[in-house]
Order: sequence, then C-alpha cells, then structure tokens
Amino acid sequence: MSKSNNRTKYLIKNTAIFAINNIATKLIVFLLVPLYTYFLTTSEYGVVDLLFTISSVLVPIFTLNVSEAIYRFSMDKDANNNKIISTSIILLIFGCLMSLVCIPILGLFPNYTNYKYLFYFYVVSSTFFQIFIMNLKGQEKLKEFAIGNILNTLLIALLNILFLALLKMKVEGYFLAYIISNFISSFYCIFIGKVHNNIKSFDFDKKLSKEMIKYSFVLVPTSFMWWIINSSDRIMVTNFISSSANGIYAVSYKIPSILTVIAWIFNQAWIFSAVNEKNSKDKEEYTNKVFNIMYIAIFIMAIGIVTFLKPFYSLYVSSDYYVAWKYVPILLFGSAFMTLGTFVSTSYNVYKDSKGMLFSGVSGALINVVLNFILIPLIGVFGAAIATCISYITVFIYRIIDTKKYVKIKLNKSNLVPVFLYIISTIFLYFDNLYFQIFQIIILLTTLFIYKDYLFNVFSMVVKNKKMK
Repeated sequence: MSKSNNRTKYLIKNTAIFAINNIATKLIVFLLVPLYTYFLTTSEYGVVDLLFTISSVLVPIFTLNVSEAIYRFSMDKDANNNKIISTSIILLIFGCLMSLVCIPILGLFPNYTNYKYLFYFYVVSSTFFQIFIMNLKGQEKLKEFAIGNILNTLLIALLNILFLALLKMKVEGYFLAYIISNFISSFYCIFIGKVHNNIKSFDFDKKLSKEMIKYSFVLVPTSFMWWIINSSDRIMVTNFISSSANGIYAVSYKIPSILTVIAWIFNQAWIFSAVNEKNSKDKEEYTNKVFNIMYIAIFIMAIGIVTFLKPFYSLYVSSDYYVAWKYVPILLFGSAFMTLGTFVSTSYNVYKDSKGMLFSGVSGALINVVLNFILIPLIGVFGAAIATCISYITVFIYRIIDTKKYVKIKLNKSNLVPVFLYIISTIFLYFDNLYFQIFQIIILLTTLFIYKDYLFNVFSMVVKNKKMK
C-alpha cells in the first residue's frame, strides 16, 4: 500500500472514531437544550451558564493544565505511561486541594452562595474526568476514549431528565447530573487505562515531571486567554445587561458549536497524522491539501446552517429563546475561522511549542476584552457576538503567520469566494421575507455546484479507503 494510501487510511480511521464520539456526545447535549429551556428560566440558565463558564478556566489553573501534557507526552514513541500518570496523580491531588478556595469565594456572592458546594464538587469531578479521559487519548486508545465520552454524556442526559423533568430540582439538579456523571465516567477511564497498576507501581520521574509541567504550565495562561475569548463575554453580558440576556446569548452559541464540533472531530484526528508527518518531505504539500478541503467544507456547512436557521430555531427552543437566532450568524462566522485556526495550531502541538499557543491566545483575548467593553454597552448582545467573532479571526491570522516557521499555509484569492457567499446569505437572513429565504437556498445550491469537484474527491477518498479495509 502506498504512503499516500496509508496516511489517508490512518487519518480517515481516526476521524471516524472521533466522529462517532463527538456526534453521539454533542447530539445528546444538543437535544438537551429544549429540556433546559423548558425547565429553567432564562435567568436560571444564565446563572448555570456563568458558573460553568467560570469552572472551565479554574480546572486548568488548579491542575496546571496537566491533562494536555498527558495527551501530548503519551503520543511520543518512547513514552513511559507509568511515569506520566504518576506525575498526573500528584497534580490531581494538588488541584482538588486548591479547588477548596472556590467555596468561601463563591459564598461572598448572594446569587451564587447556595451553589458553592455543588460548584466545588463539579470542578473536582471535571478535573478527574479530564485527566483520565486524556490518558486514554494519549495512549491512542481512541475507541475506549470515545466510549468514555459517550458514557459521560449519556449519563448527563439521563440524570438531567431525572433531576430536572421528574424531580424538578432546577439548578441543583443540573449540577448533580454533571457531578455524578463525571465521577462514574472517571472510574471507567481509570479501569480501562489500568491506572490502578500505575498507582501500585508509582514511579515519579523528576526530570519528566519538570518537562510536563513546563509544557502544560505555559498552557495555563493559554487556557485563560481562550476562556476570555470564549467566555468573558458571558460575564460582561450578565453585568452590563442581565442574566436573562446571558441565557439567551448562551443558547445562540449552540448552533455555532455544531460547526466547531465537526471541525474539532477532524482536528483531533489530524493531530495524530501531523505528529507522524513531522519528518515527511512533502508534509507542507499534504498539509495544504488537507487545509483547503477543510476550509471549503466548513464554509459549505456554515452557509447551509444560516439558510435554515430561523425555521430550525422556531422548533428547537421555546419562544422566550427564539430571539437568539439573531446572534448566530456572527458567532458562526467567527467559529469558522476559529476551527481553521485550530487546524493551523497543530504545528504547535507537533513541535511542543506551547508559547505559540499562548501568544496567539493573548492576541485574541486582548481584542475580545477591549471590544466587549466598547460594544456591549453600545449595542448589547450584538456587541458580544461581534467581539468574539473578530477575536477568532485575529487568532487565525496570527497563527497563519506564526506557524510559517513549521509549515507554510498558502492562502489565495479563491479563498474569499465562500466567505463572500456566506456574507451574502447572512444579509438575506435578516430580511423577514419568503423571497430572501429562497435567495438563501439559491446561494447554498450555487456553493455546492461551485465546489462539486472538491466534494466528489472527498467522497471518493472515503469510499476508496473503505474498500481497502
């Protein structure tokens, strides 16, 4: 079998595993949104979203983001899993102790003091799950990794139905569903990853630990920068407007997350391929080929989403949340570039350049904060969406320029065509008229026609790979 067929088969196989994992998990989460919007008021959902947003930055801070180090260092051919896990367990204990500070701090805020203990256990349970699920991923036990994520999400769904729909436990039930699910899923990962054997033969390597902490520690501020880009707008919307406005804004994020998840599926598989292609002579040509296919696919999906956005939202959420559709096109446009920026950033992973990840994150975070402060007071929730969109594009541009030292991504004028088509379709979306809906469908069909050869080639590649198995 040729090198080209081998690399294609490897990439498609890993993509398929991540696809099953993410489609299953994200579909369940996606379908839970109507449940949340029915049993939680916009204010309650705003409170929950804010607390979960805060936890997303605390977990990497308390654990020094060791889950990323587990993942990357385990991918090396000479990796010693026992030593890697030993370091991780120490940082896990450290993180659980550090998390205790959340209880008294949250107690200072009247609106959140009732949830301080639940919040602490959610942070701890998330820490457990992230560390042990990433251990499976780093060992390239991708099927087991997928099962662990699906198990976690399925438990979340079932427990949410129990606590919200049947027991009417509101915010407390929401938290409990996640806490219980995270701990049960962690035990699965511990068993499958044979962590109990690592504990029995505990082997702390000081040199390796320093290397892991050095790599992951730089990613702590990087995680914080991404938290600012992805989540600080939620806090500002709550502060400048209201919790209800944040609840609606949180729902508007759900549609762009579809695009993000689909691209994330591919990017996760691509990381493994990129590591294998590190010393390949034609890595730049191969990387650009994959990038262009991904670029076109992302914008085709984005145009498809905005085409049927309003009819879908009328069925997807309750009437109180319907207005959220207005912010989706802006967030979706930014998300398209964020996913492309994530693809480009695989060079940072391959060469363990955590500083590149940091500085690209800083560029986007600074833009995001400044624009949020300026735009939210002026134009409300639209300001938050615009700030997020521009910050995503900023990160993409930074990474395209910065990663030239590893692999040069080539952009040309033809890359502007799908962007232009998306913008036109979005403009038509804001006109409440049947004729403009028809125009959107025409744009979508035109896009499919223009890129029919790309789509056919991708389809042929997948079919060919199946026949080779």
